[in-house]
Amino acid sequence: MNMVDAKKVKDKISKVSEKVFSGSKNQAHKHCRICQKPIPLNAEPRVCKSSECVSKNDRDERNQKQMRLWMFIFLGLFAFSFVGPIVLNML
Repeated sequence: MNMVDAKKVKDKISKVSEKVFSGSKNQAHKHCRICQKPIPLNAEPRVCKSSECVSKNDRDERNQKQMRLWMFIFLGLFAFSFVGPIVLNML
């Protein structure tokens, strides 16, 4: 009956994992929001330097700001439709 030496197996696995992770060619990075290409960590906004990606990101940001504004307006109108009558009845 052959017994497996757990210590040897553990040592071998740790050596292999050290070799795999220490020899990694991938540096820490982010990915472009539009095309998913790797970009540096300090890239702000998080897009690559491609003019298509920059313009699409600008459009997306404008659309998000406009959507937030409209949601705030509708929420205000919705809240006023409930709170307004209560306040007017108190007067």
